[in-house]
Amino acid sequence: MTENNPLISSVKIIDATLREGMQAPGVYLDAEQSIEIALMLFELGVETIECGHPAVSRNETARIRAVRDALKDKDGTNVLCHSRANEKDIDAVASLGVEWIGIFMGLNHISLSARLSNWSREQALLCVENSVTLAVSSGLKVRFTIEDASRTDVNEAIEAYRIALNVGASRICFADTVGLLSPAQTTKWIAALRFEFPNVPIEVHFHDDRGLAIANTLAALEAGATWVATSVNGLGERCGIVDLMALLANLEYMGIRKIHNPDLIQHLSRKVSAYSRSFIDDRRPVTGRNAFVHTSKLHQRAQCGDHRAYEWLPPERVGRSHMLANRSPLRDVDVLTEPAVAISVSKLNYHQTVPGILWAMIDERLVNGCLQYCIVHPISRLKNYDVEHVDTHVYDGDSLFLFIGEDEGLRGLKVELDLSGAIHIIESPANLFLPAGLKHSYRIIDGQGFIMNHVFSSSYNSGLHKKICNK
Repeated sequence: MTENNPLISSVKIIDATLREGMQAPGVYLDAEQSIEIALMLFELGVETIECGHPAVSRNETARIRAVRDALKDKDGTNVLCHSRANEKDIDAVASLGVEWIGIFMGLNHISLSARLSNWSREQALLCVENSVTLAVSSGLKVRFTIEDASRTDVNEAIEAYRIALNVGASRICFADTVGLLSPAQTTKWIAALRFEFPNVPIEVHFHDDRGLAIANTLAALEAGATWVATSVNGLGERCGIVDLMALLANLEYMGIRKIHNPDLIQHLSRKVSAYSRSFIDDRRPVTGRNAFVHTSKLHQRAQCGDHRAYEWLPPERVGRSHMLANRSPLRDVDVLTEPAVAISVSKLNYHQTVPGILWAMIDERLVNGCLQYCIVHPISRLKNYDVEHVDTHVYDGDSLFLFIGEDEGLRGLKVELDLSGAIHIIESPANLFLPAGLKHSYRIIDGQGFIMNHVFSSSYNSGLHKKICNK
């Protein structure tokens, strides 16, 4: 591709996990999680991080400010904030001291009729001109986006982009907001914009409602786009947008952009999956469980001879490795039932000071392919309860704790829980549903009994994030 198209000399990425990703159902990333994700995006070499819409709330403003502060000394990565084409939103962005603002406006009849004011096209174009002018005069660099551009007349879109550029916008963005374009249609659109604006950076924002987001992105790059909006795991509205990990792998494969720290791709993908509780499906390219797993005997034999036989790129380039799998179904009772085994605490990353013995009731060491684990911790009466037992950590999957005492009615065990800094005292019998991504630790403060922990992850240590802090 790069040999045939001199337009593609470099591709710049604006990752919108911390804005578009927050619009996925049930997703909220707090300031600490947002900082952690932003710093990893910086390490991956993302040029701009699109972080939130500050006019939404004070909490959103505080979250964006925290990310901005975390990145202020990180050369090469900018922060951009989202904004409607109005004074309130623009002022909110300007007050944060970020470099970039992303002003968006819908101009087609669907977008305009959806407004309570039912604006005319002339009013909308005047709003574009006034809002970009205000942002530029406030010291902001402007990316101007036509929302739902793919259902906007091409000539009307070009007119709006030209107005924005004439009053100081630095780049334009084409948004396929409902993900309905095909690669051929995408090529026509971006080629038309490139013809009209030969020296202007063009950004593309493709939704995946038809499953064509990555294909449309590659077509857009062929046609002259220079910026791509992504999110980690494709997280976003409805079916999401272009998956950052898939894009990076494709750009590496095409020789356009090299991945310098492949292991970070998998680590960041898992982290966002946990924090968002929007889990990665097994067949997702690059980060899915099955992406580099070979099951067919024919494929396995070929892999032993040459790994390229059934792999599109070397898996180590994206932090993975080759795997051969047994395709026998889990149906034999002799395979499904296994005795529990005692676990040395030295083999568990986060229980180094835990008293007593832990029992693994099930995990992939015992039942291959079970994709879950359960650990039971018998608690004897202690001489000293004033000790910390479990370091703060985070699970990739949802989990369940059961607290069971040895007294009548399962009473007799008291535990102190720390859930993201909030302290709770519970007494048995009790349960705790722990959503993926929630920092937690606990210590026994009185009594005796059992603590059972059941987690939907393949094994204990692989289901954990690296230690967040020592308690």
